[in-house]
Amino acid sequence: MNHDVFKDLAPNYIEKLTSEETNKQMEKHMEQCEECREYIKGMQEDLSVKRTREYKKENRNIDYLKKVRSKNRKKIFTIAGSLVSLFLILSIGYYVLFVHMWIADKNNVDTSIQQKGATVTVSFQSKQDNRYLVAMRHEEKQGYIDGIIIYENWNIFSDSKLNQFSELAKARQNGDSITYTFLDENTLLLDNGEKKKLTDEDKIRIQYKDSAKEIRLKDLYNAKNSR
Repeated sequence: MNHDVFKDLAPNYIEKLTSEETNKQMEKHMEQCEECREYIKGMQEDLSVKRTREYKKENRNIDYLKKVRSKNRKKIFTIAGSLVSLFLILSIGYYVLFVHMWIADKNNVDTSIQQKGATVTVSFQSKQDNRYLVAMRHEEKQGYIDGIIIYENWNIFSDSKLNQFSELAKARQNGDSITYTFLDENTLLLDNGEKKKLTDEDKIRIQYKDSAKEIRLKDLYNAKNSR
């Protein structure tokens, strides 16, 4: 085997792609030719260096991907944790503000009626600084046109610093109110735009903890400003 043929076969020989017969011929040639032995040795060293570099590069890529995945997992956990915390805060806040309420005692409620033009507003103000009121309307039978239940809860916004920034706190400090619009003393304009001719049976019924107060709608129109 001459040198040119040997060198042509050398890359395949190193990659173990040559046949067994070819390997025997090349190894026999290297026993007799120092130049070809050094040639193969040099190619093997170059290949070893190349593979080492490729291996290190692959490891760097793997390490980088691991770091990226780790960072992404941390971000996902952080976002998920924040969302869970926000959900808990909102849930607790909603429960405290709107669910854990009780019907107010009449003695703790200051009720007033203000009329401006054809609009009459019935307002409910807590007499205690650390409470707020919610007036909830509901339909009643037995001829009543409107039922109102006065609920009470702790005012978590009572701190003056919070009140400076919270519109909700300001609204809660002012209690709650129900507004009625009259076309005249015998006609009420309903929320759906319909006109309601009033009778003596048409009333609002304000429900407190141990008592209730009824007001005829006709009397409500003529109440002017009162408490």
